Amino acid sequence: MNVAAGISVRTLKAADAGLYRAIMLRGYSEHPDAFTSTFEERATKPIDWWSRRLQDPTTATLGAFDSGDTLIGTVRLEQFQRARERHKINLAAMYVMRDFAGQGIGRKLMDEALIASRKLSGIEMMNLTVTSDNLAALRLYGKVGFQEFGREQRAVKGDTHYLDKLYMWRPISAEYVAPI
Repeated sequence: MNVAAGISVRTLKAADAGLYRAIMLRGYSEHPDAFTSTFEERATKPIDWWSRRLQDPTTATLGAFDSGDTLIGTVRLEQFQRARERHKINLAAMYVMRDFAGQGIGRKLMDEALIASRKLSGIEMMNLTVTSDNLAALRLYGKVGFQEFGREQRAVKGDTHYLDKLYMWRPISAEYVAPI
């Protein structure tokens, strides 16, 4: 079932810090291998830390809300700050609640992230990293035109295992057609 049509996406503001904290802690808990940060690290951060993240002018955090105005997904855009990298933006903290997975919400967040990036002056490309075993995310990123350009082996160390990170990129141009 595709419920993405009934989903609204908007930029989260400082007033949304509690909602954002709650959904991200749920993400870290449900999918610990999908994030570099851990539940334990982020759970200790006070609410004003989350609020400051949402107020940072070099970032935008998008939230997907269901028809009842419940935050069910999120994605974060982080502009590169060095002069020679300001043409790039990083996509991070992509998460859709498990109850809503497979319903087109991740795609809607990705589409909105690309639209938001196109509105920023000078942004030409988007980068992201994803753990190599996150097959659902890899499928989504491939569908929207991301291509792998590198792999960092043993990038993240868990309690009992290591995770590789894949580095991916795509132009943000609306005219870009992903290779098949």
